[in-house]
Amino acid sequence: MAYVLTKGATALSSLSLPPFFADILRKFKILPPLTDTPLLASDTLWLYDNVAYPSSESPSGWYAEFIAAYFAANTGKDVSKVVADICEKLGLAHGDAAEKRVEERVQTFMDIVVQGRTVEVDFAAQGRVMLGPSSAGGISINNLALPGGPYRDGEEVISTAILPEGSNERKSLATMKTRFAGKTGWGVVSDIDDTIKVTMVRDRIELLKHTFALEPEAVAGTPALYERLNAALQPAWFYLSASPYNLYTMLAKFVHENYPQGQILLREMSWQELEGFIVSLTVGTQKYKEGELERLVKHLPERKWVFIGDSTQTDPESYATTYRKFPNAVKRIFIRVVEGVNRLEERRLNSKERFEKAFNGVPTTVWRTYKDPSELDRLVAEIA
Repeated sequence: MAYVLTKGATALSSLSLPPFFADILRKFKILPPLTDTPLLASDTLWLYDNVAYPSSESPSGWYAEFIAAYFAANTGKDVSKVVADICEKLGLAHGDAAEKRVEERVQTFMDIVVQGRTVEVDFAAQGRVMLGPSSAGGISINNLALPGGPYRDGEEVISTAILPEGSNERKSLATMKTRFAGKTGWGVVSDIDDTIKVTMVRDRIELLKHTFALEPEAVAGTPALYERLNAALQPAWFYLSASPYNLYTMLAKFVHENYPQGQILLREMSWQELEGFIVSLTVGTQKYKEGELERLVKHLPERKWVFIGDSTQTDPESYATTYRKFPNAVKRIFIRVVEGVNRLEERRLNSKERFEKAFNGVPTTVWRTYKDPSELDRLVAEIA
């Protein structure tokens, strides 16, 4: 593809431009793409916790998918302050603490993502792995054989990014956990919004409040349910959401404080690519989730699976489709019926007809809807 202002681009390329400004010019095709560049001290890095899978092709017997996000640090700070102030004046954020939360969370959407970054990670003090380069969306995804070993099912190890001198370590998530999941056992895939965290997806004002202004709130009774599931099944946990990756830091802290530890899988989509994060929650979510579910089951084909979601979006349809593809692997599907957010839409979303259509061909012994998590206590005991 030809670039705009070819002569000007040549002149600009010779200048020492601020990283965030250079990234803007590349997005508009004024500058040519970056060659792969090691992480800069002016960058912010997020390493995602992950799960390792058995592999006969890896010398250690294991491999894992590594996800990292790269931003030009603080490039959206000034804009996020303005947005937070506006939200406070509009009544979306009440008080200094809420305004501060808005500022911090909005900044994760406003900071400019950077392309072409790489970073080395010291994996469990067993050897280094190279991540990257980051995509145009500021994300790198690498499936890598793990160094060292031996490792065992259920083991957790901590790895650390090798940051350049002068980096602001407080701004980066430079450490990550890897949990090893052996071939057999159980796996649990849980949705996040309105399944384990109060989000009110079907009310856009409440959605904005719960995402940006309020402290994250666990769905009543769900932490206890997940604790029972964890004790009974000792599964590998995955938290699958259509939320954009910009929310990772908030969601990782929320899961850590309330639920069994596991890998958080978010959509590689940011406001810089589409109109807004609400789009990521409403457009193409069924296809996205079905693809992720299929990938997880194929990674661990001998495991038995429990899927947990809610009625607000397409969890019933996504989970049912995956069951039809892998009927021997998917053992239970639990759907929380969400009420009291948007009564007009809930007539359709929570209707008997909707669930019967979604789960057509799926045995009634496999799927179950619930309103109170305690309704599932007996079923948890049965499948253990």
